[in-house]
Amino acid sequence: SSGINAEYGEHKLSSSIDMSVNMILLLFLLPLCYSMDYKVEIKTKDEAYAGTNDEILITIHGTLGSTSPYLLDQDWYDDFEPGYIDEHEFFRYEDVGDILCVTLETRGYDDLIVEYVYVTRSIYNMPDIWFYMENKEDSILSLDPVDHGSLKLCEKRCYRYLPVGADNWILEKMDYKTEKGVVHPTSTVKAGQITVDARDSSSSQTSAINLATTISDTLSFTHTQGTTVSSTLTFEAKIPKFASGSISVSNTHSDSNSFTKSNTVTKSVSFNFPCVAAAGKKVTCTAFQETYQMEIPYEQVWRHKTQKCTYEVSGMSTVDSDSTISMEVDEE
Repeated sequence: SSGINAEYGEHKLSSSIDMSVNMILLLFLLPLCYSMDYKVEIKTKDEAYAGTNDEILITIHGTLGSTSPYLLDQDWYDDFEPGYIDEHEFFRYEDVGDILCVTLETRGYDDLIVEYVYVTRSIYNMPDIWFYMENKEDSILSLDPVDHGSLKLCEKRCYRYLPVGADNWILEKMDYKTEKGVVHPTSTVKAGQITVDARDSSSSQTSAINLATTISDTLSFTHTQGTTVSSTLTFEAKIPKFASGSISVSNTHSDSNSFTKSNTVTKSVSFNFPCVAAAGKKVTCTAFQETYQMEIPYEQVWRHKTQKCTYEVSGMSTVDSDSTISMEVDEE
């Protein structure tokens, strides 16, 4: 019986050890099952002295809360060099939900200028959704009192709904910066001429140039800011005009404009130019059709149909027009 008890005791001790090991493994692995994998891309501004060797920490904020800070430091790698994009992946026990903002903190006095931060949280069997935060003000991260010891950047929520397309976006505002427009005359064509002779008359004589012609305006748009737009996107725009030495915006609309090709609006018009010669005078009236090209900066604001967010697009519009008809009078 003593042999049986000894064998039983050894078996009990072995089972107890196995259970303890399993409990330790469980306690170690259980938090990992509930941890969240975060990925971060940070671009340092491409300017001299924009990088740093100081320790930088990141905290991610979302709809469910915030993570504990994480030190952005890769082994055997020089982080935060000017113009470089650094990639980090780390685990945190906190699931912040939809990502809203990040906070960057520094532990030193060496300046750091971050251009943008991309963040995502990986969910099993789901595609990564990246959230974009931009340091638009070029704020400096440093413990120097004139700078920011911590910097909070938040997502511009419209970025997840890009590119701008006709299905979910509408053009809310379209502004031409006419005061910055430039006019390039290209050609002048004589469209009609008439002479009125009242040299042998004691009263004035009147005639007219009746002109029927076709005028056209061709609009094209390039976008240098806010370039994430669909190649099939079209929009309506008023047509700028040049008259009396200045640029103005007419009430005539051009439909189906896009950023990939020009759009031409053509219409038939008629003009009646009175030509008057005073008594004892002879005048020659000549009508001209002038062509010109205008370059006018513009700004657009696109609004998402269901989300409370906007996206700004700006660039240069070009108008090629032959819509200016004028008359000159020569008196003899």
